Amino acid sequence: MSTAAPRPATPFPAPADLPAVLPAARARTVRLVTDDDALRATVERVCASAGAELVPVPFPVPFSGAAPGPAADAELLDVRRAGTGRVAPGTVLLGRPEDTGLWDRAAELGGCPVAVLPDAAGWLADRLAAVPGGPPGTGRRGRVLGVLGAVGGTGTSTLACWLADRAAGDGRPAVLVDGDREGCGIDVLLGLEDRDALRWPDLLRIAGTVHAEQLWPALARTGQLRWLSWGRSRPDEAPAPYAPVLDALRRAAAVVVVDLGRAGPATPETAALCDEVLVVAPRTVHGVLAARRAAELLAGVPARLVPAGLNVADLDDALAETTTGLPVAGQVRFDGSVPEAAETGRLLEAGRSRRAARDVARLLDAVGPAR
Repeated sequence: MSTAAPRPATPFPAPADLPAVLPAARARTVRLVTDDDALRATVERVCASAGAELVPVPFPVPFSGAAPGPAADAELLDVRRAGTGRVAPGTVLLGRPEDTGLWDRAAELGGCPVAVLPDAAGWLADRLAAVPGGPPGTGRRGRVLGVLGAVGGTGTSTLACWLADRAAGDGRPAVLVDGDREGCGIDVLLGLEDRDALRWPDLLRIAGTVHAEQLWPALARTGQLRWLSWGRSRPDEAPAPYAPVLDALRRAAAVVVVDLGRAGPATPETAALCDEVLVVAPRTVHGVLAARRAAELLAGVPARLVPAGLNVADLDDALAETTTGLPVAGQVRFDGSVPEAAETGRLLEAGRSRRAARDVARLLDAVGPAR
């Protein structure tokens, strides 16, 4: 991935809205390999705003990765026209929101940066006009909220889906992130397991900084909610780039909800990337004791308790707080129709019912706004 400074993903700005760029003695040259007139027109506008000169490249090009002729200051390559082999260092792979396999192709071409246009037009303009070593940009800092199950089967993934969906429904940019590698994919709960979309296995070979402008438009979405899931195949042993991906997402979203799955050995590392963690536990003696163990795994990460389900053991919030050492953020009351809703792709709809929506809204209010 590129090491260029990130900037919030925004619609393509008009040249008059962009910061003035002092012209150099010689305009920077940019070469684009594509036969897509619409993509070329977008790049022309980007170059105009960056004070760069677009050098046409005849197509088709007899090459494996780089355009022929003298070297340009920047090389842009349409993913649909990418050949085989590695490309020149610094080449930017261009795609559209509907293009699939962008991240795999970027890895195969040597780990080049990706720009999904038109969403990443601002980032690309900065890159084409950038002075090496210049000051980094600044972006939003959304809130990363983890949801952790004290035990299995307590509705952790369901609550994560509902929290992210509620935030998106309130008009806040929100994304649901599957942080449970062994969970067979949170997209199953959404009823979207057959959707051709970017998933964690597509990101395992990407190293370095991940920019919000590249990642955000590539994410799958349902309604206003974007999501990033694991798949159903058993994942390989490559480490998941949770840290750079979550850092990029917090720059694009106001709320990032991470389903951490059931508390276990991997909990401390992933939970440490969250601003706060909600520990979901059933209202049972076993559930409360498990929540205390889960709290010990969090190693200083701010956390609160969410009692879930029926209070079959007559455990009040005060006793739960004393036992676990976690303040109660609020409750969530699941009903008997939720499992069926999850099996039939209606889980988000179930979370919008009056009672569930009220519980979820209170939890979001409790964890506070984005920074």
